This record gives sequence, C-alpha cells and structure tokens, in this order.
Amino acid sequence: RTTITSLRDGNRRPLMARQQATSSFELLSRGLNRTRGKMNANETKWATELQNDPKVAWFKFEPLSLYLSHPDKGQPARLKPDFLVVMNDGTTYLDDVKSGGMDDNAALVRMRAAAELYPIWIFRLVKPKPRKVGGGFDVKEL
Repeated sequence: RTTITSLRDGNRRPLMARQQATSSFELLSRGLNRTRGKMNANETKWATELQNDPKVAWFKFEPLSLYLSHPDKGQPARLKPDFLVVMNDGTTYLDDVKSGGMDDNAALVRMRAAAELYPIWIFRLVKPKPRKVGGGFDVKEL
C-alpha cells in the first residue's frame, strides 16, 4: 500500500490501485490501463501477423523489462516491449504496439533511449493503419 497526502485536506490515507483516479490519463500514468500479460486487440492482430510471417522464427509476448535509468529517489524508468521477435536470419527485434493514443510520445522517448542503451536489439514502434487506408500495420524502426 502506498500512502499519499491529499492536496485538499492534508490528511494521509492509503491509495488503492484504481482508487482516486479521475481520468483515463491518470490510470495510464500509473500503468493501470490494462491487465498485465494479456494482449489488447492491436497486440493480438500483430501477433497474428507475426505468426503468419514465414520470415519469423519465434516471438514472445512481454518477455522482458528493460531498465532505462536507476535514480537514487523515485521510480526507475523502464520499458516493457510488447514482443520479442527473432527472425530466421537471427535478427532480433523488440516491438512495441501502440494504438495512436496519448501515451505514444512517452513510448517513443523510451524506445529511443532503450535503442541507445541496448544496441544488440532493433527496436520497432508498430501502429495499426486505419481501415480506410487498407488496414495492416505501420512499422517504424528506431
């Protein structure tokens, strides 16, 4: 349990996981926007694309968490890529699937930082294309 101080009355009280969140942005910033270990719709579609791609030897959903910083105080900055993808030629990608929401800029910054810290992998940002344009995915290597 985490204790927070209310800005209104100054009293300290325990903060439950989803308690006191007034918007989806607050849930998102706390990392409470989805169930860990379960794919959302876009991640499921990307997994299907990977499964049907003959160039892909193997892939795994949410296999690891990369630390980007270790501050003395506060939370460390981390990146938990959605997919680890190994191609037939041995090339390894870490894919992060985004839907075009408000967290895309933060994800892009984290992906770029991770690409500099962990040059052994190729980082990709994956976004679904609108159905009007024919669907599919837009894949951007960082």
